[in-house]
Order: sequence, then structure tokens, then C-alpha cells
Amino acid sequence: MKTQFEGKFHDLPFPEKVKHLTGVGHRALACWDYPEDSQMKLLNYTENASFLVQAAGRPKMIMRVHRLDYATHNSISTELKWIMDLKAETDIRLASPIESVNGSLIECIETPDFEEKRFVVCFEFLDGKAPVDSSDSNEDVGDLISKIEKIPDKITVPLFKFASVMFHKLGKLNSKSAMSGDDRQLYRSLGEIAAKIRCQSEEWTLPSYYERMSWDFDGTFGEEWNNFYGESYRAEDWFSARDIKILDQSVELMKTRLEAYGKDPSRYGMIHSDLRTSNLLCSEEGVAAIDFDDCGQGWYMYEIAGIVALIEHRADLDEIVDEIITGYESIKSISNEDKEEIGTFIMMRRLGMLESILCRIGCVFAGEGESVDLTSEIIAFYAKGCVLLAKDYIKKYQNKPMPVPVQSFTDKVSIA
Repeated sequence: MKTQFEGKFHDLPFPEKVKHLTGVGHRALACWDYPEDSQMKLLNYTENASFLVQAAGRPKMIMRVHRLDYATHNSISTELKWIMDLKAETDIRLASPIESVNGSLIECIETPDFEEKRFVVCFEFLDGKAPVDSSDSNEDVGDLISKIEKIPDKITVPLFKFASVMFHKLGKLNSKSAMSGDDRQLYRSLGEIAAKIRCQSEEWTLPSYYERMSWDFDGTFGEEWNNFYGESYRAEDWFSARDIKILDQSVELMKTRLEAYGKDPSRYGMIHSDLRTSNLLCSEEGVAAIDFDDCGQGWYMYEIAGIVALIEHRADLDEIVDEIITGYESIKSISNEDKEEIGTFIMMRRLGMLESILCRIGCVFAGEGESVDLTSEIIAFYAKGCVLLAKDYIKKYQNKPMPVPVQSFTDKVSIA
């Protein structure tokens, strides 16, 4: 099987990859009866490429050109079916998939010269912008990176590792959060969305063609394959042997606790998995959740971990989680046992995001909602932060009583 990391596409320089994906998008326009000269603006390219499509006399729409072989026709169909059912059964603001002129939600565009077939889907355009937590420092970090980009990595990378340590230590000394009232309301709104998704998920009947990834332990840490193309957090380029030993210890502790926690339907079902602010749109009409490309089976508390992904280093993380829980429990209560295990899911998601970063080095277009490019400094800062968080996780959870399983559970589906 050829993946996006094999074959002619993988061998292209990054600008040529973007050019190729744009060309695929242009060839797909006719499937939705849009003219060939439609304007296509690249909004985001991490794994998939997302474009804003505009043409005279036609409504704006969002086109997603899929990565190779990560998703099948059935898995994309499952995602789109779930989005449509969520929209019909909840009041969550969502972008509806758009049928092609053939009455299909998915079109396949072939490129014989590249020996590839790519799936393309389109969604209605929703007004709004990704919300920004005014107390988040990611944008400041991005500005700093741009100012030091000409300084050699051998100087800046160690500095950013040190900065990660100092940020962690100083954060523990400063207990006052910089969150504004609007910031707190943003996280409460995210909690509400997560709870509404859970309520629908618990009642959702899986379609006969169901196929999605699983956000369980193997989905993150599988050695031969996982949801991050088999990437491992055990990256010697970024960690010392001592660091890797600490990370290994935290992963073993996670595994033990998750096995005890179990996959009862009251704890495990369909989740979005990546409800970060970059996957939201805010407008006068309210908050919209977008980008369900990573939806699948997972723990409901993992959804909360997904909300705080990439900001786990913040000193006020506990306050952020409290705001999320407040919003969540305005819709659905959370048991104390579930609350106690949120830290495990945050640590799991943190290492998963590290693996995601490692497998996307040199292959990211920083689009809307993504404020920082993947530079060596950013990876160094994030990687060192993983080790510091792992130490805290081990200290907090190694002597904590094991979670009590609700009951034995057989997975509702078999993921191919």
C-alpha cells in the first residue's frame, strides 16, 4: 500500500506538494459544477489540504483534498454520516457536506502519473474565525521564532529546551490565571459541545459500512501502526536516553490505568477527538465545530484532553479543565471516577500530538487557527515539555487508586 509517505508524491518538495494538491482540487471542481477558473485559497495543509472555493454566482464552499490511504471510502462516509446525524439531532453548529452533481458526497480524483487516487469532499462555508484565548502565549512564541530563524539551530534548540524547563517551573510559582471572562466562556462552550457530542454518540446507531480509527492505547502507541503513521514518541533526535525512560514509564502507567478503566459504553464511544480552538469557528451565529477528519471511537474523557492539546504546559491548565467541566456538566454530569482519570487522557493526547508533530516535520502549511510553524525550536520546546509533564503525571498517578471498571465491554465495531 502506498501512503502519503511513499511514492512520487512523498518525493516532491513541499511547494510542489501544495501545487499538486491544488491541481487535484481544480480537477475536482467540475464534480460540484464549479467553473475551472474558480478561486481556490489554501486554508490549511497538515495531513489533508483544505481550500476555500469561490466562483461568481456560486456559494462559497470548503473543499478537502484527502491524504493518501489514511481514510477509505467507508471511513469518510462514516464521518459524513455522523456529521449529518449530529446536525439533525443536536443544536451544534456544523458545516453540512455537499453532494456532487452525481449525487455523491465523495469523489475520487485519479492522477495516473503519480499512481494515486485521492478522495475529495466539500462542505458548506460557515462564517466565523477560529477563537483565540487571549491568555495563550502560542502567538507570541510564533513571533519570537520568526525573529530568530536565522540563528543556527545548535544555539536556539538548547535555549528552547531550557525555556521549556523554566516555563514549567515558573508556572508552578504563579498560581494566578490570565484568563479573561471571555476565555473562560470559550472553554465552557467547548465543554458544552463535547457533552452534546457524547449524548448523541451514546444513542447513535452505527451504519452498516462503519469504519473509523480508534483513539485507544494502540491507536496512539501501536508499534507497527498507529493513528500517527506508526510514529513513536521515542525519538532519539529530540530526547536523551533518560528522557525516553521517563516517557516509557508514563506510558506503562497509562496502559495499566486504561486497562482498569475499561471501554464500557458509558465511557467509550464516538468522539471528535480534536476540539481545539483551531477547529472552531466563532461568529454572531455562535460557535461551530469543524474538521471531523479524526473522529472515531474513543473515551469520552479523551475529548476533554483533545480540547487542551498543545496547551498542556500552561500553569493554569487545571483552571481551564475546570471551566470545560463546568460547561460539560451543564449538559451531562461527569462521575468523580471519570474526572479523576482526565489527567491520564491529557498525558496520552500530549504524546499523541508529539507523534503527530514528528510525522509532519517539513510538511505543514500554517493556516487559519494554526499560529506556529513546526520549527526545530518549537519541537524542542514541546518535546522537553512532554518529559516535564510525564514526570508530573507519574508523581500524581503512580500511587493513585486504580479506576474501577463499570463492566466488561466488547467493542461495538471491528476497525479494519
